[in-house]
Amino acid sequence: IGIAAPRSFAAMECFSKEIIFWFFCFGVPMFMAYNGGATAATVDTIQKVGGWSPTGIGLLGAMDKIGITMSAGIWGYVLQHVPSKVLLSAGLLVNAVSVAVFAVTQNGYLMYTTKMLIGFTEGLQWVWAPLWVARWADEEKLPLWINLSGCVAAGVGNGVGMLLAGSSTANGLPYAFPFQVEAAVLLLLLLLMVMVPAEKMAITSCLKVDQVKNEIMDSDRKIRTYSDDLMNLSIDHPPSRQSSEARARPRIRSGSFLHPVMVAEDMSIRQQLEELYSNKLYCRSAMAFASSNYVNAGLAFIWIRLFIELWTMEKQLSVVSYLLLTGVGGALGICHSSGIEGSHDPRLTLAYLRKAMCYSCLGAVMTMVGLSLQLIHGDIRHIFLILTWFGVVLLCMGIASTTGLIQIVCNNSVEDEKVRSFGVGLAQGINNFFGNCFGPLLPQMVMDLLIAAFHLNEKHALFSGAVSVVCIAFAVLGYVIAALRAVEHGQPAAPIEAQRMQVVPEDAADQQPLLHPWCCNY
Repeated sequence: IGIAAPRSFAAMECFSKEIIFWFFCFGVPMFMAYNGGATAATVDTIQKVGGWSPTGIGLLGAMDKIGITMSAGIWGYVLQHVPSKVLLSAGLLVNAVSVAVFAVTQNGYLMYTTKMLIGFTEGLQWVWAPLWVARWADEEKLPLWINLSGCVAAGVGNGVGMLLAGSSTANGLPYAFPFQVEAAVLLLLLLLMVMVPAEKMAITSCLKVDQVKNEIMDSDRKIRTYSDDLMNLSIDHPPSRQSSEARARPRIRSGSFLHPVMVAEDMSIRQQLEELYSNKLYCRSAMAFASSNYVNAGLAFIWIRLFIELWTMEKQLSVVSYLLLTGVGGALGICHSSGIEGSHDPRLTLAYLRKAMCYSCLGAVMTMVGLSLQLIHGDIRHIFLILTWFGVVLLCMGIASTTGLIQIVCNNSVEDEKVRSFGVGLAQGINNFFGNCFGPLLPQMVMDLLIAAFHLNEKHALFSGAVSVVCIAFAVLGYVIAALRAVEHGQPAAPIEAQRMQVVPEDAADQQPLLHPWCCNY
């Protein structure tokens, strides 16, 4: 016993909370999100090797998002009853094995199954990480760690996966290689996780289920306290309009991977759904949010094959061009939208988004014109390529501006606190299903339908699929305009202070949180 105690103490000292954060709250979700980028970059190789139909390959790309959606309401409950380390280790093992099997098999049904398991177990990570951060992070580190473990990890992982997978397959390596790398890294992280003391991975120090549930709710409220400030404010208010607490508190960006779904005890789910459905501003802004992410997901899945076919572009250049152009367009859109004045006012926000989406639609037209000219001309013309790329940058600028701000409008459109919590979760579910799942799937179905009906070749089919993606920018613009009309036809805008989301109080109604990992984009 005397020997075991020092060893246990040494293990506790070795695995500080900073080390656990970087390995398991950042590293693990990064390499899980890596899978989505690797799939998008190898879809052309997988399709050729396996003889997949466009619809089949689109469904394969959507299966992990379907898995995340299916697991949405499960992991928060399971974490209340099973120790975190046991659950995370099992989930990481299943994920790594599924990736390894996906890499070596060519059986379609097995690839679908493993891809869904990858998403299913990935959902656990997006639920656990914010709760762990809420318990272990200092007040100063909490906003930064929440961001890093969520949006940043997903974005970096997706980009790294696309870059490595695109480069390796472009240089003659089999499509299995990037997935084998992922499986190896995840297994190493699993071995490291096994050595971590269980209490250092726990999201609660309680032993009884009721106590665990209460402590998880405390962590959940802590996250929402920080998130709510940003949900209402994308720019700083003048000091006179803020409390000292709000001024001192750092703000985190929107799109956290954790949102609670809490049902008010005095309202049934049906009543809450009816109230949300009758809220025109909520419905239209939720569809604008999902549609904007549909464009992001659809572009990522079709880009590489499109430019390889139309311009006979080297695959490595196609991958780099995607990362560069969408990254530049997205960064410009986010930077510009973060500096707008009056973003707390839905009228001003939607008026700005209407302008942003007009530019995005102009980019969509330029993209379609560039693709059409190249398709008609046949020979490689770099002027058409430049036109297409410039259009994509404009398209991504408007989409990136819309994605964050429209989510704020959507969340703030629900006045009742309990219904708002339910509405936030529902909006994220709509986004994950119609945006992230349908983005890879529907364009491929369009391609399949047109190939069967008109006997199109690969170039024409990919062109039609790309058009079906970028033209959704017009749908986003339509939803934004409809949301603006809903605001203008409604009651006069309330004072600024009344529009701010209140910090969720600790009351008796907050007893059954259903935590879910629906994220904005990756």
